[in-house]
Amino acid sequence: MAVLLKTYDELPAVLASFYALGAKRNGWLSHRSLPGEIDLDRKRLSEAGLRVKQLEEEGRLDMMEIDPEGPAETSTQRLEEALDRALERGFAAAWYARFAVGPDENAYTAFRPFEDAWDRAFSGRRVVTLCPFVIGEVDGRTALERMDGLAEMHDSVLLPATEGGYVTDR
Repeated sequence: MAVLLKTYDELPAVLASFYALGAKRNGWLSHRSLPGEIDLDRKRLSEAGLRVKQLEEEGRLDMMEIDPEGPAETSTQRLEEALDRALERGFAAAWYARFAVGPDENAYTAFRPFEDAWDRAFSGRRVVTLCPFVIGEVDGRTALERMDGLAEMHDSVLLPATEGGYVTDR
C-alpha cells in the first residue's frame, strides 16, 4: 500500500502507527532507512510513540539501510533472508516500510526499479508493505497523476483527508 504525504514531517507518526499495528498482529517489523539515517529514524519513530528500543531488544524490529543509488536487483536480498528467519521464529508476517520518496517526479522515477525489485521478491509472501511518498504542495491534476501512477504499482493508496488522517482510494 502506498501513502501520500504532504510533507516529510508527517512520516514518523504514520510509520509509528503502522508498526504499532503490525506489532499487535504478531508482525516482524522491518524499517529501511537511507544511508547514515538509522539512528535519526530510531529517534523520530520513538518520538512518535513507537517503542523502538524495546521492539529491537525483543527481535521484533529490524532497522536496515537501503541505498537508492545502489543496484535495485540486489536491494531485497538481506530483507528476504531476515523475513525467512522471522517466519521461522513464529512471526505471522513482515510489516515493512521505509523512508519517504519525493516530492519531485524524478524521485518517483528513480525509485521505481526498487519498487519493481520488491514486487518480484515478495509477491505472494506474508508481507504487509507501506510505501510512503511525499507529494508536497502540488496542483490537483499533478496529485491525481501521481496517485494514478502509484496505484498501478500498489494494491491501494492512502490519501491525506481534509479533516486530518488518511482515506483509501479504493
